Amino acid sequence: MPELPDLTVVAEELVRRAAGRTVLEASAPAPILLRATPAEVAALAGSIIGDTRRRGKFLLIPLNRADGWRRLLAANAMLAGRFWLVSTSERVRARTGLRLRLNDEQDLRYVDREMLGKLYLVTPDRLDDIPGWAEMGPDADDPELTLDRFRERIRRHPGELKPLLRNPRFVAGIGNAYSDEILWHARLAPFRRRSSLSPDDVERLYQSMQTVLAGAVEQLRELVPPDIQTQHREILKIHLRGGDPCPRCGRELRQIGGREATTFCRTCQPPL
Repeated sequence: MPELPDLTVVAEELVRRAAGRTVLEASAPAPILLRATPAEVAALAGSIIGDTRRRGKFLLIPLNRADGWRRLLAANAMLAGRFWLVSTSERVRARTGLRLRLNDEQDLRYVDREMLGKLYLVTPDRLDDIPGWAEMGPDADDPELTLDRFRERIRRHPGELKPLLRNPRFVAGIGNAYSDEILWHARLAPFRRRSSLSPDDVERLYQSMQTVLAGAVEQLRELVPPDIQTQHREILKIHLRGGDPCPRCGRELRQIGGREATTFCRTCQPPL
């Protein structure tokens, strides 16, 4: 699943390569992915793409016309959704949820092989109509999410640490992969309960979250362009590397679970 670092870099690339382009034609080859009527999709023709931004695990793509007509395409890619910037002449892949034909002989397309993602077309003042939007906590990399604010928020959320990091009501943008990375960096077991954390543990968790996410963004800026549809996981130190030696202590990493596996080091991340 694309997470905060992945989506941050994709948003930056869309700003660089798609902002200012005019949509000549819009269609939804796989309309089940798009929460919009055919008429609403067709109305995107003539709009200009604005500066894409990220919020949580959403990409927000402004589509505006000179007459004041404004829409936001809010994309939650879920497991396998990806945006592609390709030549207009390239074959349209199966499970393409949206195709925007641009004025530079390129298309911006959303393709989702698992058909699990969701695209919402809303006016800028109606983002709260998107399920879960209004309840979303601050982005995990929000400069206003200070340590003091983090401490205040974490007190409201009981339970184990890995689900806590993945809970968008606590902080937004972290999923299965980066929660593993953050907890390993912080030397905290994924199954520890929040109530067991000391003030120093909370500070370490906060600092690790900042360090891991910022470091991943910097690495992905080098790896991703120009293929924004490609997800890079080779930068991860432990996630899905069960059976490999821990990069810190050398002990074999343990991995449990299936598709949503959790990877951790029993030595570096003791239960208490």
